[in-house]
Amino acid sequence: MFEDSTQREASTNRVSRRGFLATATAAAVGLAGCLGSDGTESGPNDDGDSTDGGEPPTASTSQIEDPPDAVYLPSHRSPVTMLDPIQAGEYMLLPHHTLQHQFWLMRGNDDEPEQTDPRGRGLHFMFAVWDAETGKMLPVDIGLGMTIRREGQQIDRRQPWPMISQEMGFHFGDNIQFPESGGYDVEVDLNPIDTRKTGAFSDRFEEGATAEFRFEYDTDLVITAADEVEYLDEKRWGEPGALEPMGHGDGMGGMAPGVGLPAAESYPGTDLGVPRSGEADFVVRQLGSSRLADGDDYLFVSPRTPYNRVPLPDMSLSVEGDVEGSLTQTLDSELGHHYGLTADLAGGDTFDIVVETPPQVARHQGYETTFIDMPPVTVEVS
Repeated sequence: MFEDSTQREASTNRVSRRGFLATATAAAVGLAGCLGSDGTESGPNDDGDSTDGGEPPTASTSQIEDPPDAVYLPSHRSPVTMLDPIQAGEYMLLPHHTLQHQFWLMRGNDDEPEQTDPRGRGLHFMFAVWDAETGKMLPVDIGLGMTIRREGQQIDRRQPWPMISQEMGFHFGDNIQFPESGGYDVEVDLNPIDTRKTGAFSDRFEEGATAEFRFEYDTDLVITAADEVEYLDEKRWGEPGALEPMGHGDGMGGMAPGVGLPAAESYPGTDLGVPRSGEADFVVRQLGSSRLADGDDYLFVSPRTPYNRVPLPDMSLSVEGDVEGSLTQTLDSELGHHYGLTADLAGGDTFDIVVETPPQVARHQGYETTFIDMPPVTVEVS
């Protein structure tokens, strides 16, 4: 197993309209960013002291005070630097990074996610993973591992967290410290997928693969660049809503598949509604004589975020009532990520979808108060 080297300290700073972000000499797209509380650098340096003009800021913390228990709009966007996509076996991997920032970890059924703050000099590194053959995203925790070396010496080894954000959707990420400017060799291990796979995916992703790339870290590129921040109208900070996905639907600026799932009406079968629980929309369909159930009825459930339809993986779901059983997380080559159950569904049947465990994914700002307390939703077969 990879050692978790992420710092876990909680703090709350009131957001201001000025801040700092990372810039680089590559293409950049927006990400909900991080601001200091008074327009100055708020990240610690390697000695644990606040930066004071001698070094460019590499970390800042921001948090809208008293965020709503809803998906909400952050204050602004910050740029993200895209590296080149890499093929590793059956996988495609897109590394990208931005300024270190806060995120929130889930711990089972805990009511309060654990806030993780940045520290030291570094960046927030992220990885999107998709199928090299079909181009479909693979939004499940595959235990992705990351090893960083400088001049042959290992400086970090960890498992980035599975995460969701409004603009990047599902990805793997973590705040990572770099001791000095220079070139770093990064090795990313992608493990076999043990989630149920169906359709053309049924016999795929059975072997792991490794992607390698070289990354140049330069503190001179991490500069104060407040003029490049795209601020929302201050009156909208904390309002229900979400920032648009990267590339306005062309995922990761056109370098990867879109971050959102298909709209509810795009799925086959009988529409059983789109109930909502804990801010998540549950697309529910009855697929009669389905290949997913060896010719029997199949109950298809696709939880996703509102607005951007980001998939919510690694949940435990069951159904109770006229239909009972556990829903199995599934990656299908045609229908994508969902939870399913072979079931004999008849008109008039009523059942509850019960969230035994909420999505076990870390959350970027705007999602940290949601998808936690998720009451059962009732579904009736028409």
